Amino acid sequence: MDLGFRLSAAASLFLLPAAALSLRLGHLQVLRHDALKSRANGEFSRVAQEAAPRADILDRAGRVLARSVPSWSCFVDKAMVKDVDGFAAILAPTLHLPIAEIARKTRGAVRFAWLKTKLDAAEVEALKRDGKVTGVGVAPLQERVYPNGDLARGVLGLVGTEGRGLAGAELTLDKRLRGAPRRFSIIRDGAGHAIYKSVSDDGHLPDPIRLTLDRNVQYLAEEALSEGAAKHAFKSGTLAVQDPRNGEILAMAAWPPNPLKNPLVQDAYEPGSTFKVVTALASVDERLVTPTETFDGEQGQWQVVPDVSITDHEGQGLMTLSQILERSSNIGIAKVVSRVGASRFYRMSRALGFGVRSGVGLPGETAGELKPLADLTKVGLAASSYGYGLAVSPLQILGAYSALANGGTLWQPKILLDGKSGVRVRRIAGESAVREVCEMLEGVVERGTATGARIPGYRVAGKTGTARKIDPLTRKYSTSAYVASFVGFLPASAPRWTILVVLHEPQGAYYGGLTAAPIFASLGRRLLALEAVSPDQPTDPAIGTARR
Repeated sequence: MDLGFRLSAAASLFLLPAAALSLRLGHLQVLRHDALKSRANGEFSRVAQEAAPRADILDRAGRVLARSVPSWSCFVDKAMVKDVDGFAAILAPTLHLPIAEIARKTRGAVRFAWLKTKLDAAEVEALKRDGKVTGVGVAPLQERVYPNGDLARGVLGLVGTEGRGLAGAELTLDKRLRGAPRRFSIIRDGAGHAIYKSVSDDGHLPDPIRLTLDRNVQYLAEEALSEGAAKHAFKSGTLAVQDPRNGEILAMAAWPPNPLKNPLVQDAYEPGSTFKVVTALASVDERLVTPTETFDGEQGQWQVVPDVSITDHEGQGLMTLSQILERSSNIGIAKVVSRVGASRFYRMSRALGFGVRSGVGLPGETAGELKPLADLTKVGLAASSYGYGLAVSPLQILGAYSALANGGTLWQPKILLDGKSGVRVRRIAGESAVREVCEMLEGVVERGTATGARIPGYRVAGKTGTARKIDPLTRKYSTSAYVASFVGFLPASAPRWTILVVLHEPQGAYYGGLTAAPIFASLGRRLLALEAVSPDQPTDPAIGTARR
């Protein structure tokens, strides 16, 4: 074997490992290039996103009701933490958290966990200063704040920790309120620290959303309701203000306030005597009752059918329809509805918006419940005429009386001020019938059960309601728990506001005329002063007071 062959053989043996290595490198760099590149990118670079602030929610005048502000939260990437106890001991003084709590969160099952949200400025600076702590990071988030505290919180709702609406307008308008997130490309070193960051997508900020609410009217409404709570110690209460000219909601107040619930939209109740207007309007519109015709009040007790009687809180004799409303006689309205009949009564109930959702655009709206036409027996029809055996939402009652106030047009209640005209749902009755019933409602305030709603110098129209509540234990009507209410509009000559007050279980006096009507008057006086509305009721120059 010659020398050349031996040298060639030796060289070949020497190069065999290099050839194998070359084949391996070729395999990795050519055949597995894409997979390995993706894996490397996953280890050292990633695309992160920063939540865009939610849009502001404004009142009708552009005043801020809800706004997002920058906030910082601290998280842990557990895969990068080798010594959990040591990690917790280092961070505890900075985050002002117990060592055990940090250790517990770090030992959790998932890789990523929040250690603390809503860091203050000092904590953020300390974390940046101690940035070499492996596995900990600070994420910019958005915190939702409500500059006016609890004002209108039942309408505005709530935003969760993930920046999504949970209730109220924050939920209904969530897609419009959320902007597109801002995206970043981040490259990290072997210890996990960011060494390069570039913006790959600027995202977009959503436009502010304006509601029909008026912050000033909302404040006055909540103030009046709170004062009523202090005086009457009711379990819960609601108050709403609507512009009857276009259906726009100016205020929605609830006591106690709850950002997770809006009882004006979501709750249903038996309205009692405020529902008597349905029978009154149907009888006048169909010309079934004349202004001078009288009905016998039977001195306070009337047997509808054997074993079923209707009673009034005070015995009455002969009454006109107007007097039936003024004195809030159950017997009187039951006799009127027997002439109206089930079909006309049901049709007018639906015409006024009862039994269907209004479409206000807030979550959880109830449709209430009317008895089906087939179930309106003589007893059922009589009970329905004075607001028992059915359920309505406060918003439905408000809308029905707004339709009377504006001359007969039922508007869809509007909460979003979007530049579009309101939606006319239907005409409820003839113009003359609506006008006649409105005059009757003025009589209720002037001479009837709602004298507590009077405002000197101004014409006011409305109706009281007092209804027994169902006892949840016996499933029978309670003898001690009532719903007291008043709904009306002012000034009656050219109504600008429809106001509804509903009080659940007031203590002491419980009639709507003694509890809810004065709250209406208190708010009404403030609204008239706020807008400097001129009096519409003549005054007696001899004594300087309005004629009643």
